[in-house]
Amino acid sequence: MYDDLVQVIEGAARILSTILARREKAIYNYVLVPFHDPDIGPVTVTTDPDLFQRQLKELYVQGGGDCPEMSVGAIKLALEVCLPNSHIYVFTDARAKDYYLLNDVLKLIQRKQSQVVFVMTGDCGNHSHPGYQAYERIASTSSGQVFHLMKSDVDEVLNFVRVSLQARKVNLFAIDRHAGDMREFEFDVDGSLREFTISVSGENPVITIINSKGEVVDQRKGLLDLLNHKNISIVNIKDPEPGRWKIRVNSEGSHTIRATGLSNMDFVHGFSRQ
Repeated sequence: MYDDLVQVIEGAARILSTILARREKAIYNYVLVPFHDPDIGPVTVTTDPDLFQRQLKELYVQGGGDCPEMSVGAIKLALEVCLPNSHIYVFTDARAKDYYLLNDVLKLIQRKQSQVVFVMTGDCGNHSHPGYQAYERIASTSSGQVFHLMKSDVDEVLNFVRVSLQARKVNLFAIDRHAGDMREFEFDVDGSLREFTISVSGENPVITIINSKGEVVDQRKGLLDLLNHKNISIVNIKDPEPGRWKIRVNSEGSHTIRATGLSNMDFVHGFSRQ
């Protein structure tokens, strides 16, 4: 986990510098909740990005190789102290030991309307264990995702976080598929949508984008590959033409699909799961 932590610290510095340079700030305050077995905390809650970074740099890995960890309790604590509509990122290489806290966390997610994304570089090797399935339930309920990565790829996900944390970010739809298949989904793009991003987490995911003219959008027509790995695919389209768009998603196993956009206006949105 040490290599992961170094990447998180360095990536957080880039994320903060990018956000602070923007005219519209997507983040008001920062929450840090370290965890390992058997401890959680201490918690840092601050509006000072420099203090947040100092606290992050002072973290160190306790031992290593512990499986499972007290991760659900840490998520619960983060939800209790964070502001509504917060984005929570969980970096771990182990399933949860305290999955009995799952229902408490799901209730907090409904109340806070926060999104939880897991970046995992290990999982103790058993996806049927309640300690792992707790992550899937939390991600599904919050319209987040579970990303499985090699340790060397953590930096790329952090770069995706850096570009995706934006003011006026809206959730377009969220779909969970429990089998490997190819499905097509339609959604409307209006003139207020400046860009949209599709992310799929699953086994060998493939994303095809079809614009309002019925044309497949490739890199020559504006498709940007933000991340393309064995278990993750994330693509972005800037300045999409208004109309009815389609996405085709193919994966060899269960997978999750998330669509977000950047809008010129604020509006109320809803989540759907299939």
